[in-house]
Amino acid sequence: MADYERLSYTVADAVATIRLTRAEARNSLDMTAKRELAEVVERVATDPDVRAVVLTGSGGAFSAGGDVKEMDLNSDPVTSRSRLRTLLTTVFLPLAEIEKPTIAAVNGHCHGSGLALMMACDLAVVADDATFSCAFTKIGLVPDCGTLYFLPRRVPLNVAKELIFTGRRFGAAEAKELGLVNRVVPAAELEENAGALAAELAAGPTVALGLAKTLLDRSMRLSSRDLAELEAFAIGTAFTTEDHLAARAAFGTRTAPVFHGR
Repeated sequence: MADYERLSYTVADAVATIRLTRAEARNSLDMTAKRELAEVVERVATDPDVRAVVLTGSGGAFSAGGDVKEMDLNSDPVTSRSRLRTLLTTVFLPLAEIEKPTIAAVNGHCHGSGLALMMACDLAVVADDATFSCAFTKIGLVPDCGTLYFLPRRVPLNVAKELIFTGRRFGAAEAKELGLVNRVVPAAELEENAGALAAELAAGPTVALGLAKTLLDRSMRLSSRDLAELEAFAIGTAFTTEDHLAARAAFGTRTAPVFHGR
């Protein structure tokens, strides 16, 4: 377990758990939290012992978003753009691009950049009492942290516009109906359910899952022919992995394959 001020980081049975620990501020993201998230995301991405990731919050919140108290009203546009660009390129996009399955386990409040943090993960398992909003317009701002990229890839464009324009709050059931999240579970069973899913994915063929994730994420902006070329490259790579060879051997003996992520 590593020591951080705003989060905890543990690894057990190939699953890394990142837990935001600023419960007294509903896990709002101040500069310290953002810096530590950047560090831990890089750590997760490069650790061969990690094969799946769970991101969650402590207390009654996943994350209430950016820390409004730290917003500098005197910042000039150039400084603000530079700061936000750094945040996007060191936290949110690297989290989305980790070549391992990532799961957001959403407990309670999930707003603004907290919602972006959830959407940067591959899957979202949420408590039935969780609440969501694209709260940026409520304080006169444009969505950041990748929200304008992630949201239209989760929900239809007209729905994304409504959620952003109104900034309204909505619950877990509506989030599931919209396709924003994958599973809604009783709040008391959130960590158990997210942990079971993470364990299932961590036991899978990590290289193949990572390749499939990368191609799926690129599929919306590539032509069918370009994607076919990448598919061929990915399949050729997967054919050479230990996990594929183990699966072929298990198929021959009619036993279940054991994958080691290599």
